[in-house]
Amino acid sequence: MRTRGSVFRPAYRSAAGKLRRSATWWLDYYQDGRRVRRSSSTKIKAEAEKVLRAALGDVDAGVAPPPGELPTVAALHQLVSDDYARNGRKSGRDVDRAYGYLERFFGDRPASSIAVADVDHYIAARLAGRVPGGQHRGRYGRRARRAARATINRELAHLRRGFRLAVKKGRLARRPDFSLLTEKNRRLGFFEVHEFEAVISKLPPHLQPLMRFLYWTGWRSSEARDLEWHQVDRAAGVVRIEETKNSEPRTIPYGVLPELKAIVEAQRARADELQRSLRRVVKHVFFTDSGLKVHDYAKAWNEARKAAGLPGRLVHDFRRTAARNMLRAGIPQNVCMQLGGWKTQSIFTRYSIVDEKLLAENLRKLGRQ
Repeated sequence: MRTRGSVFRPAYRSAAGKLRRSATWWLDYYQDGRRVRRSSSTKIKAEAEKVLRAALGDVDAGVAPPPGELPTVAALHQLVSDDYARNGRKSGRDVDRAYGYLERFFGDRPASSIAVADVDHYIAARLAGRVPGGQHRGRYGRRARRAARATINRELAHLRRGFRLAVKKGRLARRPDFSLLTEKNRRLGFFEVHEFEAVISKLPPHLQPLMRFLYWTGWRSSEARDLEWHQVDRAAGVVRIEETKNSEPRTIPYGVLPELKAIVEAQRARADELQRSLRRVVKHVFFTDSGLKVHDYAKAWNEARKAAGLPGRLVHDFRRTAARNMLRAGIPQNVCMQLGGWKTQSIFTRYSIVDEKLLAENLRKLGRQ
């Protein structure tokens, strides 16, 4: 027998003692022999009826939460995390980081009660640095800090995905239709050769091969640091990786570029020497002096860029620099995208921002006509 229910607008007495009717519609139904009355968090009757139908469907299917327990932001977090794990996506840490802030701000309130105005309040709080971090310690800590617009947009994108999954699974009847911020903090950093060499010379020796590899390939730092020797075919001069951020396998024939070949061969010789002295296998192509994978290089990088007089430069600028250098060398855009792992043209265009020197070179060609 299908569970039945209804929607209603409860009456209440105002401060002046007058009897008034609530603008918000409420749900009235039974679950496990108990009567459940709760707010639908909407003033529109049709939407309240959708929430009711979703609730009744969960009750009939036996998957409804106990009376009084409604999906919270933490439940949205779980939905997104499960979806990422199910689809083999590697950005789960970003999801946890984003929801760390979202859960601290929204607490245990039902997700159905979050409106566009509430999201606007969250944005204002993040911009002002009034939201402490969540479960992450260390670099991401619990200390409240001002967030960049791009950071807030990534957090809102994860929140939006949580709402969409909840609606798709019938946990919610609707989601707030909030917009993302206009990003004004796009970085335009490039490395010229002399700047690159200046920074590299200030880095510890074990980090220099990694940074040179990033400069020439435009790979993401995590992809290079995760690279293992079984993915390197030295006889063919090829590197193959299957697990990437955009889920697209990638192959790079490093052997045809002398600079890359020198990096790989030097790392192999150094790995062999360490294996003999340490008596253990060095798995990764880029490793520390103890033969372990390179993890955190933030402190060393900060010191090096300051010592080189380039305090605002990022390791990620190597990715942008590689895109520009490939185009300067006349490599077709689709080949550049394959080499560096840019999945869409819009993303590649964002990275391959044309700099003033490249504009001047092309303008000079116009003058020769």
